[in-house]
Amino acid sequence: MKNKPSNSSLFFTLFFIGTVSALTLILLATWADLEAAYYGFSRRASARLGGLSCPVLMTMSDRDVISLRLKNTTDGKLSPIVKVDLSSPVTAFEINENVELAAGEQAKLEWQVGPENLDLNRFIFANVLVYSSYPLPDREMTCGIFVLNLPGSGVVYTWLLIGLSLLGMAGGLYGLYQAQGPEQSGVNIARQLRFLFIVILLGLLTVFMGWWIQGILILVVAILFIVISMGILANRARA
Repeated sequence: MKNKPSNSSLFFTLFFIGTVSALTLILLATWADLEAAYYGFSRRASARLGGLSCPVLMTMSDRDVISLRLKNTTDGKLSPIVKVDLSSPVTAFEINENVELAAGEQAKLEWQVGPENLDLNRFIFANVLVYSSYPLPDREMTCGIFVLNLPGSGVVYTWLLIGLSLLGMAGGLYGLYQAQGPEQSGVNIARQLRFLFIVILLGLLTVFMGWWIQGILILVVAILFIVISMGILANRARA
């Protein structure tokens, strides 16, 4: 019985490490995509382009690719023009590609990005526009990449943060449920943390979907929840 408080503190610390790792990744990804949405790219289309994939994190010496999956969902042949703008410290790089897709066919396009695309000291931005090809309208999407001033690969840092997030939160939550019996008030804390765990999982989804608006909402909800929970715990400790 004497070990339960120390065990609970250990598991709570583990959950805290996982939470900080997840919120850090969500914050960096959301920040980059938000900056990309208001970067100086000329905007043409109102329809959202799906299938755009960008790295979440890169490093100063890193090279990676931005990719687009295009699928012809019509019954006829399509020949869309794809225009890609990539950031740079001076003038954005512009790339134009002609694509031919038979009915039901899909293609994957890739563009390499690296240190030459770095702007605003810590970001790489991309804007991809697929011009209208009847019956499909113009479609457009931006994405941002946060560039770390660290050695190595951004992919490694991304998956390291994800691993710490999931292992820390899941392990800490499981340990709290095991360390505290149902008769203890601490179980309520574990249930509150379970809610936070679900919210952060949704936040990690926004990282890979490029949903920066939803990412901001997730961050606000998570931070408010943490502040309120800490206030409740502090009041209980003083009582």
